[in-house]
Formats: sequence, structure tokens, C-alpha cells
Amino acid sequence: MRSGRAETGVPPLPDYKVVEGTGSLLGQFKVTPTILPDVSCRRPFLGRCCAKCLPISRQMYFDNDITEIAGLQDVLKVELDQSFRSRGIIMRPFCHITHVITCDNSHKYHDVTKAVLNSFRVNEAIEKTRDEDKPKRQLEKRAQSLVLTLKAKISKTLVRLTAWVLLKILGRILSSIQVQEGQMAMVKQASQSDSPLLFLPIHRSHLDYILIAFILFNHNIKIPYVAAGDNLNIPFFSSLMKGLGGFFIRRRLDQTPGKKDLIYRAVLHSYMAALLERGAYMEFFIEGGRSRTGKALKPKGGLLSVVVDTYVDGHCPDLQIVPISISYEKILDGNFKREQMGELKIPETFFGAIKAIWRVLTSSYGSVRVDFAQPFSLQEYMESASTSGSTPIRRNSIPNKPTKDHLKRVGSGSSLYGTDIVLEDQRQMVNQLANHIIHTCVQTQPMMSTSLLAFLLLNKHRQGVSMVELVASFDWLKQEVLNHNHDIGFVGETQDVIEYAATLLRDELVSVEIKQKASNTPEYNNNVDNIFLTPTTTLPNVFELAYYSNTVITVFQLESVIACSICAVADLDLFTCQGQSSEECTISRNEVLEKASLLCDYLQYDFTFVSPCQDLQLELSDALEKLVNGSIIEVVENEMTGDRRDQEYAQRLAKSFAQNDSDEEDGGEIDQQYTINLTDGECIEKFKFLQNVLSPFIETYWLVAFSLTKLLHSDKPETEFIKEVHQYAFDRVEKGMAYFAESVSMDCIKNAMKVYQHLKITEVYFNGNRNDTKMIGLQDRYNDRETLQMFIHSIECFRM
Repeated sequence: MRSGRAETGVPPLPDYKVVEGTGSLLGQFKVTPTILPDVSCRRPFLGRCCAKCLPISRQMYFDNDITEIAGLQDVLKVELDQSFRSRGIIMRPFCHITHVITCDNSHKYHDVTKAVLNSFRVNEAIEKTRDEDKPKRQLEKRAQSLVLTLKAKISKTLVRLTAWVLLKILGRILSSIQVQEGQMAMVKQASQSDSPLLFLPIHRSHLDYILIAFILFNHNIKIPYVAAGDNLNIPFFSSLMKGLGGFFIRRRLDQTPGKKDLIYRAVLHSYMAALLERGAYMEFFIEGGRSRTGKALKPKGGLLSVVVDTYVDGHCPDLQIVPISISYEKILDGNFKREQMGELKIPETFFGAIKAIWRVLTSSYGSVRVDFAQPFSLQEYMESASTSGSTPIRRNSIPNKPTKDHLKRVGSGSSLYGTDIVLEDQRQMVNQLANHIIHTCVQTQPMMSTSLLAFLLLNKHRQGVSMVELVASFDWLKQEVLNHNHDIGFVGETQDVIEYAATLLRDELVSVEIKQKASNTPEYNNNVDNIFLTPTTTLPNVFELAYYSNTVITVFQLESVIACSICAVADLDLFTCQGQSSEECTISRNEVLEKASLLCDYLQYDFTFVSPCQDLQLELSDALEKLVNGSIIEVVENEMTGDRRDQEYAQRLAKSFAQNDSDEEDGGEIDQQYTINLTDGECIEKFKFLQNVLSPFIETYWLVAFSLTKLLHSDKPETEFIKEVHQYAFDRVEKGMAYFAESVSMDCIKNAMKVYQHLKITEVYFNGNRNDTKMIGLQDRYNDRETLQMFIHSIECFRM
């Protein structure tokens, strides 16, 4: 044991056991104290409203007092009022019961059944369906049955009982549930307004469904109605979730392919609108389902469009939207290795849920961090955004709030977003709002210890690393995260944090060994210099390690885009170029930014690079400057360089303050020449690291593009083609042809196919003979080998 550990309360160095008959020593960690965030220290205050889109909301609920209470609070740590604490041993054993009894649960929860059945949407849908010779009475009974099946029935008694049970159970499996006190103070203030609150978390675990309600209940805030997929509508658990505010939505709104279920859509739309109209709080996951990769998913606009419609139709004067990020040190839902390997998702069942609960109760999952971003006004966002979908407009240019009239829904009122005939401007606004919310969630998300460790091992030390070197890298990465205006979800001595994170990740993901010498003494084995950590980079366990690692990508994603683009422009192999003359690798700034924009287009379904109100070119230019400041690339100096850079900076500054960039003439930024620093080994290693960050995704996108050659003049069923692509990716890994086993990811393959369809490289359609068979083929322009090869090369140039 290292000296000083016992006195400071820091966990000791874990014990290791020699495994007989092997040449290595496997680290067997004891259960160590959790590395918790320091609740007394001030945290970076993240999640503020966008200054460009929401200047008024940015000032609401926020003042200097909020920043003074930026510490963290553990929701599982119950603190009773002084009057209860003074009763001593009488109340102490019953602190959890006392706490849930004293929490304010006097809020009203309305039954909107009659309002839904009498709504214009539902009656219109019945009339339209009645045209198909179905009796009106039968359709009205169906609508009533749908409402009764759909609606939640919040029980205040059940809410209190569940809060007590969760305090007991979560206290056993989680070390803490951390929230930032300043953020909760803002949400508390927003809850005291007349507007309903809409909570929009990113989705990581089934625990998310009740986690937000649990936190709000403990802060005396009304719990929300929660939209959940009907895959969770299983015996007992469905009744429990309905009693806690859950209402179940079909994963597929239409039961018959190609035929809209107008009544179901109208009932769902009217149910949500009726709740919001009566001031109910609501929560749904804007990504749709849980992330299988650890990254935020591209948002879906369906349910959000209902909220916008409710505002536009005048049923709700305003709403306060609260983006939420949820960060787990260890995922509770097992892993998604099966699905990433192309196997079908196992449906949720009662016995499956019981088995999963038992597995969770017998394990430890570290800490959870929940961050509530600053609430913002939907009314302000709608009034400050142009109906063109991309250009912000000044509030004073809108006389007498014509927004609602201009965004008036047209056509049928019976269905959700994408099925009504809505103005394209409103559709774009909903999409931009959804993307803005996702971007806020991602930027608010702190980096947990397991994520940082996995990220380092996969992107910087893939072949393994000694503890001494890893500690230095971990300190560097932690500082980089803070410098990029992100928070971290832990404190403590670096080695202790690493050991704790490795314990949570388990031997299947990170192996810990001790280099063995002839003199195998206890003094040698306890020497930190000899500990060696190696990540699992083989299938399928690498997917789980990548799940944790992918959370950190957002910190470096734009710099990685620039690094990959530089290599593409210079046709550079970083593994063979070290020591070359820098003059041999001169690159053009404009060419790099052009390549970077192209790469962002390709990866748009995997990453949210900027918010809709930001200029991607400006952000890429800033990322390029970071590589210059880090001496990775160097400016080609000449007598005009200083003047050019000053002029370029002035142009970028003017552009960032422009009210309407589209109305200004493009003065044309001056092209700058750079050389790549190939003589400094440290700069080369940083360059490799940045290139590694996105390389697994680029590899997947390239192999999907390469596989498109199979579609030349020959369309295929989409599911069959996806299986062929996945098998091709798997074979490349098995044969050692692919450096990144993560490139086999089924999610990434599907995202690549979505992008190529979006970019009109491919087309997807239903077979004329069998409407249930979805086919995929090349667009006419790319149904030519030479043109297709040019497209494939446009992706291949980014590969390592």
C-alpha cells in the first residue's frame, strides 16, 4: 500500500493474484469506494439557453445566485428537516419514509378521456374512416377503447410508495444519483410559472422512464406524463408505469403497411394536446429509442410536432422546454452486442424483466449524473425562428405575433407529424428545434470516468499501456475536456479513478496485468510502474467498450474532422511519414475546409456537429485554428501572412455577427497555406489520436459505399443487402483486413445507408409485386461504375 492512503481515506491500491500456469498476472480488484464528484466544489455551469435563438429565456431563471449553488447534490442522500432530525433515534430509522411523506405531492392530474373523445381530430378521423362503410358506433367504441388503453392513471399513493422503494433499491445498486443544485433551482422556478414543462431527455436505459420523475418528486416538482414504447406494455410493469404517469405508444403507428390508422393517430395527438392544454407536465425521448452506441441519436420530430401543433393551434399559450442529459458510469441494461452483431433484439417479456431486475439487484453500477439544461420558452423559439427553417429572424420584425397564423396547420387534423399536410416551413422548424435540443443535451452531458478510460484505451493506447503512462494521458484528457467547456463526473486521484473505472468495466473489457520478472516479490507486484492495462478490441466485446468511449467523441469531433480532412487533402499516412520534411506536405485551408464539410455531410446521422443556428464553416475554421495553436500544422509565413490572417479574422467576426448571412455577398475568405509538422513526435501522436477518433465510423461508411457496387444495374431487398454488407464487414475483421473491429457495427451500417439515401446516391422503394418488400437500388446518376467509383473514392480518401 502506498503511504498516506489510509490517512486521506483514498482507496488503496487493489490486490492482484497470480494465476498459475500463465505468463501474466491478472488484476483482481477488491470492492473499492466509489469515486464520487465533490459535491462541495463548483462545477462548470452548462446547459444555458442559446444566446442567438433564445436571448430572453437565457436571462430567465438565471442570476449570479444560481452560479453560487453550482455544486452537486446526491438525490439518494436524504436530509430531513431540522424539526425531524431533532427527534433523534425515533425518526432516524424511518428517514426514507418520513422523506417521501413530507414531499409535496398535492398536484392535480387530470382525466382527459372525455376531452379526447369529443375533440375535433378524433371525430374527423371517425368521419373519414366511416367513409369506408364502417359503422360510426363501432368506430366510436374503438376510439374509446384506444383512449382507455393509452391513458395514464397517476396514483399519488403509488408515487409515494415507489419513491420509497426506489430510495431503498437504487441505494443498493447505485453509488449516487447526482444533480446540479443550480440547475434544479432553475427548474423549480420554471415549475412555478403558468406554463407546462416539457422534459426531453436523451435515452440510455429503461431506468430513464422513472429516473426523471423520481428526481422531480424529491424536489417537490409535479411529475410528468411519460411517453413509452408499447414494447414495455407487459403484465404488471405496464400497470406500474401507468400509475406513475406512463402512457404507451405503438412503435409503428399503423398496423397495416401503407394504410394510415387515422383514429389511433388522432387519439394519440388529442390525448397529448389535452394534457398540455390543462397544464400537465410531459416527458418523452426525442431520439425515439435507446442509443445502442452511446452517442446521441438523430432526433425524431413526431411527438415534438404534437407539442408545436398544440401551441400553434392556441390550446397552450406557451411551454417551457427542458433538455436533459443522463450519464451512467455503467449501463444498467446489459449491453447491445447482439444487436450490433446483426442479431434481432430480444422482445421484452415479464420473465425477461424479472431476470433483468434480479441481475441489476445483484450488481453495482456506480453513479448516475442527470443534468437539466436551462428551461426555454417555446413561444420565444417559434417567434425568433424564421419559417424558412434555417434563418433566424429578429423578434421586432414580427408584428403582433403572426407566427401562429403563418404556421397554421392545413389539411387533415387527424394525425402526427409527417402525416398531416403541414407547411414545409413548420416541418423544418420542428426538425431544427429537435436538433437544437439534442445539441444542448450533448453539450450538457458530463464525461464519466468509465467513458474517459474507454476513450483513451481505444483511441490512444489501443495496444495497451502502463499505469504510469495512462495516468499522464488521463490527466491530459481530463484537462482537454474541461478546456472544451465540458464537465467531468468524478474527482479523486487519477490512479484511483482509473482503477475504479476499470473495476466497473470488468475484465471482459479491460484486462489488468503485472509484468512479471524472475524475482516475483510482493514489493515488485505492488509497484505501480509494473501495472499494464489492455483494452478488448475483438468482437463482440469491443462494442461495449466503444459504447462508453463514444460519449467523449463530441469533445473532439470537429478537430477529428479537420485531422481526417488534412490527411485526405495531403494524401498522408501518419504511420509512415514521421521525419519527413514539412515542406513536402503543404495544404490549402480552403481545400481542407471543403473536405471537412463533405465529411460532416457523410456523418450527419451519427453526429450533431453544430446546432441549427451555428455556422458549420465557422466552427470548422475554429477547429482548424486549434490544430494551428497546437503546432500540429503550421502557417506558411510570408510578408502578407499577418495582414491576411487579420483580414480573415475580421471577415469571420463580421460573419458571426451578421443578422442574415444569406443577404450578404460572400467576400471570399483568403486561402491560407499550411505545412504539417512531421518532425515533432508529440505532434504526430496528437495528430494520430485525432484521426483515430472518427476512423472506425469512416471505415464503416467506406465499406458500405464499396458494397454499393453490388447494386449496379441490380436492385436487392434492403434487408438482404444489409446482411451482405454486415457479413462483408465481419469477414474483413476476421481476416485481419480491418484495424477497427467496431466497423462491424450494425447501427453505423444502417446510418450510412440512410445518409446515402438522403444524399440521393441510393433509392429505397416498395416492390410493385409485393408491397411489404422494401427494395434498394442506385439512383440513375450513380448506376454507372465510373461515377460510383468517384463517390467511393470521396469517402476512401478519409481512411487511415
